[in-house]
Amino acid sequence: MTAIIVSIVASIVSGSILFFIQQYFKKQEEKEKERAKSRAKKNVLIIKSIDAVGKLTYANSIAIRDGKTNGELKEGIQAFNDVKEEMYEYLLEQNAKKLKWTEMTVFLKKVQKRSN
Repeated sequence: MTAIIVSIVASIVSGSILFFIQQYFKKQEEKEKERAKSRAKKNVLIIKSIDAVGKLTYANSIAIRDGKTNGELKEGIQAFNDVKEEMYEYLLEQNAKKLKWTEMTVFLKKVQKRSN
């Protein structure tokens, strides 16, 4: 009888442990997907930034060569400003996520100090 109870308890404990391990790995996988998504967006913004700087450089070269500004310079400046705005929004979003995590960490430390 005792052996049956011990085996039932062992099964419940091992099942619970496996459940929590599975949940942990799911959360890790979700975090990794979010990081990959963020890296992809960052890479796109970097490429757009390089393109915008290239447009500005090209427009400046033509303006210097011809001795006057033209529509290409306006286009280059507009492209640069668009990418700059996108990059700013991306950085705000990333910092908001980090701040949220930092605030949670500070809160948990305060709760832990109070309980001790």
